[in-house]
Amino acid sequence: MSRSYSSATNSDHMRNSNRLLLINIVRRKPVSRAELARITGLTRAAVTIIVSGLIKDGVLFETGSADADFGRKPVLLDLVPSGYYAIGVSITREGCNVGIMNIKGVLLHKSAVDLERTADPIGMIRMIAESVRMLLKKVSIPNERVLGIGVNAPGPVDAVRGSILNPPNFSQWNNVDIVKEFSEYFDFPVLLENNSISLAIAEKNYGRGAELRNFMLMVVDSGIGAGIVINDKIYRGAYGFGNEVGHTSIDFRGELCQCGNRGCLEIYASIPAVIKDINSRGSSITTWKEIVDRALKGDSICKETIEQEAVYLSAGIVNTMNILDLEAVVLTGDIGYKPKMLLESVRDIVWRSGITRKINKLIIVSSSINEDSGVISAASIIFERFFRGEI
Repeated sequence: MSRSYSSATNSDHMRNSNRLLLINIVRRKPVSRAELARITGLTRAAVTIIVSGLIKDGVLFETGSADADFGRKPVLLDLVPSGYYAIGVSITREGCNVGIMNIKGVLLHKSAVDLERTADPIGMIRMIAESVRMLLKKVSIPNERVLGIGVNAPGPVDAVRGSILNPPNFSQWNNVDIVKEFSEYFDFPVLLENNSISLAIAEKNYGRGAELRNFMLMVVDSGIGAGIVINDKIYRGAYGFGNEVGHTSIDFRGELCQCGNRGCLEIYASIPAVIKDINSRGSSITTWKEIVDRALKGDSICKETIEQEAVYLSAGIVNTMNILDLEAVVLTGDIGYKPKMLLESVRDIVWRSGITRKINKLIIVSSSINEDSGVISAASIIFERFFRGEI
């Protein structure tokens, strides 16, 4: 699906904006100078001047050439992988990982941080900061090439203030001003997002969402979270909490959720809820992976469990799509393990239930970012701000 770009200008005072505009086109795929001029409306002379500056600054480089029916083949431009880097810090209920990623979305190094030695958040931040320092020393990247540190954590978080609020089962981190504390150790910008939104940012820039302008990234694991992208921008709502799809009700007479609502999607479709349900019927299962593997071998109870999970998730998806009319839903989290059976069931239900089913079939796919998604999505927070000209 093609993307649209706002009109550019050749005036000097817009040079920085035009630089950013060219970067945002090139980062999606290598293009020629002539193609940049055609897409943006800039003159070829203006594009040549801006591109020369970006090449000199180590942001763009010439790579190969495009096919041409006649004449000289146009030279393609691409981002220099070593042009800029971002550090990712992914904090979960299971632990913490840190890593460093280049501007092309390639994770160069990752390491786990052992936080079990202390329950004090200030002490844990000190340990994470030390791990980041060791990582930077190992990769020997100049500080001026590091754009910042992205931190993700279970929500709710206050991304503006840089504080983790009160995520359930995450009490040791509750009400911690993590950005303020982290900034004591580094001169880089430090930015915080909840893990679902950061995963949506990564998907938008480096995954299947790169070809979409309007989609929902649904995370299904210990809870259910979502990141919603509208017109190529993260939707936050009035106060920054506009993505809580897991706390929309699919049964208004259902069980009381800890959020105060009844019958929340998360109560039925989170992985712990699914495992609790299947074990109540005589199984002894501990992971979604085990359910899928058994289903693929013909286990009827596990097949029924996957079909029921599809029913629950479809209810949440249809509710969201009927309101927002998005192009696609991307599933990730534990649910992304061998997802074919689940995806087929979800598609079948949604395509029969959505209000726009006769006009357009909603795209429903699994994420292409699986391994190391936590750290990749944390680093993506920084690159998202860079691509928007905010760093």
